[in-house]
Amino acid sequence: MDIATIIGMIIGFGGIIWAMYETTHGNIGAFFSTEGFVVVIGGSIACVFMAMPLKSVLDVFNYLKKWIFGKDIKVDNIVKQLVSYAEVARRDGMLALEDALKEQEDPYLKKGLQLAIDGTDPEIIEQTLRIEVDALAERHKKGKKLFEIMGKFGPGFGLTATIIGQIAMFQNLGGDTSSIGQALAVALCATLYGCIIANVICGPIGDKLTIRSEEEQFLKEMILVGIMSIQSGDNPHVVEMKLKSFLSERQRKALEKND
Repeated sequence: MDIATIIGMIIGFGGIIWAMYETTHGNIGAFFSTEGFVVVIGGSIACVFMAMPLKSVLDVFNYLKKWIFGKDIKVDNIVKQLVSYAEVARRDGMLALEDALKEQEDPYLKKGLQLAIDGTDPEIIEQTLRIEVDALAERHKKGKKLFEIMGKFGPGFGLTATIIGQIAMFQNLGGDTSSIGQALAVALCATLYGCIIANVICGPIGDKLTIRSEEEQFLKEMILVGIMSIQSGDNPHVVEMKLKSFLSERQRKALEKND
């Protein structure tokens, strides 16, 4: 589970709920409006269905799973694995990597190793692995787009519900004051819901998914370089130098410390 996501949710929603509780002296129910909820939440979801293919919309739970349960990628482990593979290939030949292939759990790295072991042309190896990276990027764009759409149109539906509430309020100006207050509450609650959707929910989720996608693409790019270097018969030290070029100074020092 992504601890940073959980911390952010606790701080964000905790602060909002605390402010609601304090300002109403415990009457948090004052911030609930069925009409505002239906218009804002329902409208935002409707926009997603109208703007995206059904399959992409139904993948929302996979997007949320990646957002909540995404794990930090341990780049140093990948570097160590690739360098060890380079040492085996340099010493015993590419076919000696078949044993390592059986134990490898990363599908992308496993595919690259298999292509290299089979003696596939370097250009074909690179094309095959790069196609997978590009396809991954396209799939991840859909997840970000879904929450981007909700965050974009949520405040607009909040404004729509606000106008509905204000019209109802103006129609009751000469009548019961409680009806006026109820209509005004609907208007303000709807605005609140739109702000929460855009700034507390959809915006952060979309940004986190973008970062996760970029990290995964970065890792696959590094693996690609490592596989191509091993396949070309580079010295393990050369392979290590190439892979370390992807790392920050802090990551390099941490890797050297753990060696």
